[in-house]
Amino acid sequence: MKKKLNIFFSNSISKHKWGGGEKWMVTAAKGLSKRGHNVYISGKANSILLEKATRDNLKTVPLNIYADYNPFKILHTKKILQKLNIDAIVLNLNKDIRVAGIAARWAKVPAIIARNGLQLFSDKWKYKMTIGLVDGIITNSKSIKEAYEGFPWMEPDKTVVIYNGISTNEFNINDIDINALWSIPKKNNIFVAAGRLTSQKGFDLLIKAASKIDFKKYPFTILIAGKGKDRVYLSKLINELKMGDRVRLIGFQNKLSQFLKSCDFVIMPSRQEGMPNVVMESMALGKPVLAANVNGVPELIQHEISGYIFEPYKIDAIKNAMNYVMKNKDSNTIKNWGLKAQDHVKKNFTIEIMLDNLESYFHEKINNSIEEWGASYSGRVLSWKDSNDYKTHHLWDRKPKNSKQF
Repeated sequence: MKKKLNIFFSNSISKHKWGGGEKWMVTAAKGLSKRGHNVYISGKANSILLEKATRDNLKTVPLNIYADYNPFKILHTKKILQKLNIDAIVLNLNKDIRVAGIAARWAKVPAIIARNGLQLFSDKWKYKMTIGLVDGIITNSKSIKEAYEGFPWMEPDKTVVIYNGISTNEFNINDIDINALWSIPKKNNIFVAAGRLTSQKGFDLLIKAASKIDFKKYPFTILIAGKGKDRVYLSKLINELKMGDRVRLIGFQNKLSQFLKSCDFVIMPSRQEGMPNVVMESMALGKPVLAANVNGVPELIQHEISGYIFEPYKIDAIKNAMNYVMKNKDSNTIKNWGLKAQDHVKKNFTIEIMLDNLESYFHEKINNSIEEWGASYSGRVLSWKDSNDYKTHHLWDRKPKNSKQF
């Protein structure tokens, strides 16, 4: 039987931001906690992240990481990790690695893991140094793993793909009367797009594409859910293109899944993504999804089999995709997309599969550390894999076999 672990998630994102990475972190922490692990989430005080984690009865640690390599913050974090006897730490951003990661090395945490939902590293010397601070990198798409493995200095097995998971509860939610809620004529095709209002999400491309569609031939309404720094710019763009009656910014939605289930189509025009949660959730709900061909999207959608993939960055490509699905809305082809998408998610992207993979990965990295350091590691008590069983060994504070210093 595998030892229950003390797991620490570190996320230094701005306290007002909430996105796919933060949702993944809370989902993973909640699932691991239910499996009996002792789990903590750290983030900026009074952040949306900690607020949502608290709401889910998770243990939270306010930790305000602002600057790289801050010696006082590193020392403070080291003391926290030692006090909680952390076995595995998961780091969200590069500055988490360069503060909490250093603290974890100093505290001799056995498994130090970076988790990248987007490609956060490039082929530059500072990232080479950053990656050297972690034992492994979890990403959620093969495209990011392949990009990292293309760096000549990257260790070949440093990165592993663990796909995001969807809770089975996502499959069973009630519809809402989206037409009545937003005063949308019944004849209109309703598209929902969701995410932070930033350039990465490509909502400006979507608005420009929508302005080129023959509204009389294909009446539609686009609801863009989310908040972010580009709201003013997007509002101005909608007004300039006279699209106010067709494109609406509806703000952050706590019950986004209900909007996804109740619309006709979900569209994702992003310039960059990892493994997009909105696409996965929409597929789980059986919705036809239109998405830009970026990063992990082809791992989710088969073009014109379980959804529609269009060329990224291209306004005309978005317009053509929208026209295609509106023209064929009532065909069995479009209806079958949703059914096949739902089946694909149920078989490959459940929360249980994700949690199984995370647990196995944590134990693998912990045991690798023990094997590397011999039978000792700073007086800690960790699990040691022997003859398919996990035994308990005391680990003393002495130099490892390879005399590696931190």
